[in-house]
Amino acid sequence: MPTKLTKPIFLCGYTSSGKTTIGKELARQLDVPFYDTDELITSQTGQTPQQIFASQGNEAFRNIEHEITKQVSSYPPCVISTGGGLLTYSRNGDLLSKAGTIIYLNRPFEDCYKSLMRNPDRPLIKNNTKEELLDRYNKRAVSYEAYAAFTVKNDRTPQATARHIIELLF
Repeated sequence: MPTKLTKPIFLCGYTSSGKTTIGKELARQLDVPFYDTDELITSQTGQTPQQIFASQGNEAFRNIEHEITKQVSSYPPCVISTGGGLLTYSRNGDLLSKAGTIIYLNRPFEDCYKSLMRNPDRPLIKNNTKEELLDRYNKRAVSYEAYAAFTVKNDRTPQATARHIIELLF
């Protein structure tokens, strides 16, 4: 089976859906670099996304995120994990869908929620009820599905999920 990647793979999905874990494993199996848009934001601004939200607000964060999206849209073949809200903005989805292959990692809400609850100090948990998080999960799923070339259910090991993605691509 050929496994020569010719353009970037962008992993999207809800917070705690496994984008970073599976992205790193997928990049390892494909022997390409891995990037995370939230980590790129932190390295380029000196602030985490949470710090930017707290100090500058949502609009400022989304503008910074869009600048990062423009950067990664020109990257050579690699795997990129995107922030949970990145594809809710069409300007980002349009850029990434032209630049590479978008894959939606679909993990059940309850599993994402359990992972989120391991860090109850996260602003997302502190500032939202479970019902509000579920509503956000459902709304974002519409954006993920609209832009994704493939939807992959994240219900197996990272190694098996990465192999499944490779099978879909090649």
